[in-house]
Amino acid sequence: MAIVSNISTLFRDEAAGGAVPDATRTAARSYTATGTITNLAGDLDTSKYKIASIPSDAILDDRTIFDVENWGFAATRIGTLDDVDALVSATTSAATSQSPVAFGDANHDKELWEVLGLAADPGGNITLYAHGIADAAGAGSMPFRIVWLYR
Repeated sequence: MAIVSNISTLFRDEAAGGAVPDATRTAARSYTATGTITNLAGDLDTSKYKIASIPSDAILDDRTIFDVENWGFAATRIGTLDDVDALVSATTSAATSQSPVAFGDANHDKELWEVLGLAADPGGNITLYAHGIADAAGAGSMPFRIVWLYR
């Protein structure tokens, strides 16, 4: 085996003239939005619940979690205003919580716009919503914690 000397993605490959690493990855701060959204038993299909607005180029952290066990809808859908399930799509009874990012998974170290499946960074903030895709099964609540890294 060869003896090698290599660098992580946090450094510029000077010999190859590589790109300068993004400041979000090298000197980011951690931000947290925590709260609860609630629904009533009479809430209907296509109801929407504004959760939080986050910079489009922020990196979602694996500490992001939605506690869905008491959500009043049979399905949990979290996304943007136009894409109801871009972040979370699950049967509410399938788990007590949903995390859209796990350390080392396909969404690890991706910016919010990438995790949402957008073709390009729209810039500015992206607002996340929970959506009712059928009438509510009962009143409920969904505590959440969204953690992101940003420069």
